[in-house]
Amino acid sequence: MTASPHAKQSELSPMQWGAMPELLGPRHTYRVRRLVALLTSAVARGHILDAGCGAGTVTELLARHGYRVTAVDGSAEFVAHVRARLDRAGLAHRAEVFQAEFGTVELPAGAYDGAICGEVLEHLADDRGAVRAIAHALRSGGVLALSVPADPERFDWLDQWAGHERRYDESGLRTILEDAGFEIELLSRWGFPFMTLYERFVQRPGLATAAKQGEGHLVARAARSAPAVAAFGALFSLDRCVEGRLPLGTGFLVRARRR
Repeated sequence: MTASPHAKQSELSPMQWGAMPELLGPRHTYRVRRLVALLTSAVARGHILDAGCGAGTVTELLARHGYRVTAVDGSAEFVAHVRARLDRAGLAHRAEVFQAEFGTVELPAGAYDGAICGEVLEHLADDRGAVRAIAHALRSGGVLALSVPADPERFDWLDQWAGHERRYDESGLRTILEDAGFEIELLSRWGFPFMTLYERFVQRPGLATAAKQGEGHLVARAARSAPAVAAFGALFSLDRCVEGRLPLGTGFLVRARRR
């Protein structure tokens, strides 16, 4: 789970992760919905940890579903953004949002019924410590819904720009989770073929353009538009027909239960 020595160099400067909310496009929206569904199908109610909340899409969706949420992120900009987002939505009473470097913050033991950690571990220097911290914070039987990017050999300039430390293979991911005290209920490759095609021919060139010309550029605005989210989301849903049957896709989707 290390960077490829042949990673391409890019003209893009490194992303200041947290300087602005991330580009909210179709893949992000679809991933959030899948993770929330994965968790809520196993945890009907209770207190949920949003571990690395980013722009707060998961936090808001869980709060709207009636869960109590604690959201943690290392970025002061993201924390301020999520608090304002919840205030606008009238959901601030359902969620606590605070800044902390995830993996080093001391979370209360056994305090949460579930946790979501979506596209976070790859950003952390100590991913194993972060998974142990989540396990410590979950009650016995508590559920973690997790997603990470797949294939260490695919690590390239875009991973570097996005602030990724690594990509994952299945055996390494299983080891991290099991060593932290989780029983894996589902660990599946996902995102083939349509999400794979989207990332290669739409998302990657779109992000490169937006990085050079700003988040307000036409490409970025189009990626966040409701028609794009709906159309690509419908295509991504078709990937479920082969999910778990082929060792192909852009990442891993996991549900695991604390022993």
